[in-house]
Amino acid sequence: MRLALDVGGVIYYDEPFEVAWVQEVFDLARERDRSFTLEDLRADLLSFHRNRDTGVFRRPLAHRAWLRVRDRWADLVQPIPGAVEAVRELAEHHAVCVVANQPRECLRALDRMDLTRLFSLVALDSLVGRAKPDPALLSFACSRLGWEPAGVLVVGNRVDHDVIPARSLGCPVAFILPGDGWRVPAGVRPDVAEVHRALRPVPEALPEHLRREVRHVAADLAGLAAALSGRGVG
Repeated sequence: MRLALDVGGVIYYDEPFEVAWVQEVFDLARERDRSFTLEDLRADLLSFHRNRDTGVFRRPLAHRAWLRVRDRWADLVQPIPGAVEAVRELAEHHAVCVVANQPRECLRALDRMDLTRLFSLVALDSLVGRAKPDPALLSFACSRLGWEPAGVLVVGNRVDHDVIPARSLGCPVAFILPGDGWRVPAGVRPDVAEVHRALRPVPEALPEHLRREVRHVAADLAGLAAALSGRGVG
């Protein structure tokens, strides 16, 4: 079996980067306007999550804030418990690649965890130029590696970005949804973190009508590795 792994929500948590970005946006907004308050941040973040084209998260300073987060990407990484060990276990028995929406700084993070050498390919949207939910990113990886989609188990934590694109290409899917085990990064105010936690969209559970489209469901990558090895049920 061949596997195509997502990174955020599978190998490491997404949330530390997100909350660090919210803090950077708040800091830059305060530098520009000292009257900008935590309540203003809350209102603008809510507008952002509702896809409204208003507030500081839709302004150039939000991009500047994201660049600051990328500058310390590897330091913000918080591996999901058991995930690094699970990648190593999976790579002992299967060909494994990465297919993920991640900035280029992800490469350094994977290097720091000593994982890059285990992957047949690391296909990031920032390198390939196609991003999920477009199935072209996954298609690119399969084509580059000469893998038939029907023999590639796609491992991800999002219905829209992982399950649906994978099934559109005929790939089997393993769906995982790890818990809320991340820590607030250094430099993020507790009240800013609370705003983020309160407003961040709840990760989408696997809908009942898609369960028949998914080969494995597991709490995390370690659980999937156990299931594939026969040590557990996924």
